[in-house]
Amino acid sequence: MTTQPQFVDTGYDQAARVYDLEYPDCAGDELAFLAACAGPEPAHILELATGTGRVALALVGLGHNVTGLDISEGMLARAQAKRARLDPETASRLTFTHDDMTRFRLDASFDVVVAAFNALLLLPDAEARASCLAAAFEHLRPGGTLVVDVFAANAIDRTPDHETVQFLERDPESDRLITRERFYTYDPRTDRGQSLLIYRLHANAGEPPEELRLGYSLALMSRDQLVDEVRAAGFVDLATYGDYRRGPWTPDSPNLIVCARRRAR
Repeated sequence: MTTQPQFVDTGYDQAARVYDLEYPDCAGDELAFLAACAGPEPAHILELATGTGRVALALVGLGHNVTGLDISEGMLARAQAKRARLDPETASRLTFTHDDMTRFRLDASFDVVVAAFNALLLLPDAEARASCLAAAFEHLRPGGTLVVDVFAANAIDRTPDHETVQFLERDPESDRLITRERFYTYDPRTDRGQSLLIYRLHANAGEPPEELRLGYSLALMSRDQLVDEVRAAGFVDLATYGDYRRGPWTPDSPNLIVCARRRAR
């Protein structure tokens, strides 16, 4: 049997190198949903926990002005490298900034604030989420839209699990074969699911692989908990969806998407 390693929250700096091999670009129904939230005219959008720019780059490609904010310098370095490959006009509409999503103060206001891909659940507790939502509220223009995309927890998310070794794409920088092994545990004290991903970049036969670790935990929140926290931050006109096609949310939905507004003056 594989020994369960101890969970450590690593942050995303080390895993930035392999992050884009795991997660697809923002496209299809996901991008269409966000585009509809932004509206047909060029909007000013703030993405929290932008990572390597998966969502920000897709939105700027539609003609919007986007600021991506993240606390991981490693992830932002990847995002900036992608920005450098854009044409000058598109690049001029995209900004990446290193900041904490719980207490950022930007000299700008936005039409839309997006917290995609479970970003809000990464924060350590309800106090941090409240601080993040308050900062988002302050940076939205009156009538502006907040979009929070997470998953709603169920019983299986409180059950430990182990995913055996899986093969990913080759590392484009070294052409090494990459495998991933995932260990999942549950902390009942904090009601958080803890994932430890071990990436191994395999060298020549007989040489030990290079190992990268990504450890993160997510708050296991219900729909009602999330809705209550968004309302408590002052947002109005809340709507919840279960997928990117705006289907109604049910406990079996793949997503829990909350859209809300800052009240217009």
